[in-house]
Amino acid sequence: MKKFSLLAVCLFLFSAVSFAHGPVRGKMTASVDIEASVDDVWAVIKDFDNMSWLPLVKGIEAKGGNKKGATRVLTVDGGEITEILKKYDANKMSYTYKITDMTVVKTIQHSGQDEPVLLLPVDNYQGKITVKKKGNSSVVTWVATYYRGYMNNNPPAELNEEAADKAVTGVLKAGLTTLLHKFEPNTLPTAISFTMKR
Repeated sequence: MKKFSLLAVCLFLFSAVSFAHGPVRGKMTASVDIEASVDDVWAVIKDFDNMSWLPLVKGIEAKGGNKKGATRVLTVDGGEITEILKKYDANKMSYTYKITDMTVVKTIQHSGQDEPVLLLPVDNYQGKITVKKKGNSSVVTWVATYYRGYMNNNPPAELNEEAADKAVTGVLKAGLTTLLHKFEPNTLPTAISFTMKR
């Protein structure tokens, strides 16, 4: 009986602590094989100040080129997203960036508070894009790590994990589909694979 009681208490405490932690960081990985050389593919996406391969971006203002600390402000439908370049490695054909600011598209009422809903309903978003050789082809991998938009417990539907995952998936799919179609115009977007860890 004592063993059972101790086990029950431990399970309760574990669940309470887990719940108290709130959101868990998500890691979305999208990748696609492209029948083109790594040099040709990297040439399209290598410049931090050029997002012409992402159709969601209508305009860009950038400073700093491909140096660490460079910034870019992306104009998209609904507002702007500001990003900073965290790491750039031309030899490894890879760069890492982080969102530092976004337009608030609306405000909702939740638990008696006004809560802002951003263009992407995420918090602490960081992305990494890499191109690697695979035979005579290339593999482009885009990894996004982030939290849901609402950092407390009991998130509203607009700011929960599902909303965050859907928004991030949409961005990654749009970018990799456009990149794929630059080299393989007839290949379906189903060629893009997604994995999610949380």
